Amino acid sequence: MTVEEGARYVAAVYAVIMAVLVAYYIISSRRVSALQRDVQLLEEETRRRQAQATEAGAE
Repeated sequence: MTVEEGARYVAAVYAVIMAVLVAYYIISSRRVSALQRDVQLLEEETRRRQAQATEAGAE
């Protein structure tokens, strides 16, 4: 293997690693966004149920 072939091999491996990291970042950011939406919905539902419980307790 010549130096040029070795450099090409290293560059190809580096490109694959970078592609995997970018894909992982994109997938992770989507998961985080989905989790943030879930947390927001759960907080809204908690507030709604607490308000209902307060109304029921006041009656």
